Amino acid sequence: MKQLIIISLAALLISSCTTPQKPVSDEQQTSEITWPAPPLKPRIKYLYQFSKPTDLEIHQSLLSRLWGWLSGRSYSTGMVRPYSITTKEQLIAVTDPGKKTVHLFNTATSEYIQIESADDTYFSSPVGVAIGDNQIYISDSRLGKIFVFTEEGEFVRTIENLERPTGLYFDDKNKKLYISDTLNHKVVIYNDKGRELSSFGQRNLEKGDFNFPSHLTLNNDRLYVNDAMNFRIQSFDLDGKYISSFGKHGDASGYFSQPKGIGVDSKGHIYVVDAIFHRVQIFDNQGRYLMAFGNQGSKAGEFWLPSGLFIDQDKIYVADSYNRRVQVFQYVGG
Repeated sequence: MKQLIIISLAALLISSCTTPQKPVSDEQQTSEITWPAPPLKPRIKYLYQFSKPTDLEIHQSLLSRLWGWLSGRSYSTGMVRPYSITTKEQLIAVTDPGKKTVHLFNTATSEYIQIESADDTYFSSPVGVAIGDNQIYISDSRLGKIFVFTEEGEFVRTIENLERPTGLYFDDKNKKLYISDTLNHKVVIYNDKGRELSSFGQRNLEKGDFNFPSHLTLNNDRLYVNDAMNFRIQSFDLDGKYISSFGKHGDASGYFSQPKGIGVDSKGHIYVVDAIFHRVQIFDNQGRYLMAFGNQGSKAGEFWLPSGLFIDQDKIYVADSYNRRVQVFQYVGG
């Protein structure tokens, strides 16, 4: 047995020292994809996509390979059903409820890890993720808890007393965590120590109320909430005071069928994923429809039931759930 372990370790060492083959870039595979299409001036440009670490030129460490071998667990690094995504500097976190794990990609250190449990509690349905104050917050909608980890993947603590937490957003400036408690039809605010500060909302059609709220984002001290089953986006101040809303149910441009991820770019444009439409719709800061990008398919720039969205320095990350990948786009102005 010892000899077998030594041989296996040697094989892993040899393979880890092998120079990896650089993946073919999307630029080599596709011509430039923009919206609107030429000859109109482009506003959104497709950049690249990824589903596994090697797509970002990150290669599995020897330690993670060894752990997978010793534990008898298959350490597959591909995504099954990416649902939400967030980034901070060079760290990218993607929840994957299809695999019951969270993928962490660090492009600065070329490290990749999977978080699948908090001590002895394994994830059941990790759907929300936020990064803030050197911590990673993960919501498990089925377990009804928020799990807090370090950026290196070490478990810190649990936030409980929630019905079905889904969307998360951490306000770095004020050190507050915003949580959509979907089955309670409200948004709950915690501080960075895990103490509940306040909450707002109830199930209703009135302004400021919710019907199964899900994804969240924050921009210029304004919180945007996807009020999913009221088919609208509502905005609030940082204490939960209602400001405005837009959106109606329908199947035409500017309407919502199954709204999910939401983000805001540097010019205040509001991006909303619609899973049933297989596209991302863009509105101005008054809620007026501007344009959309994407359509159903599996090619670059196409979606199949997309879900989460996150915008970082005008890079638009979209969790293309049933294509098992994340696609990245750029807002190029206008």
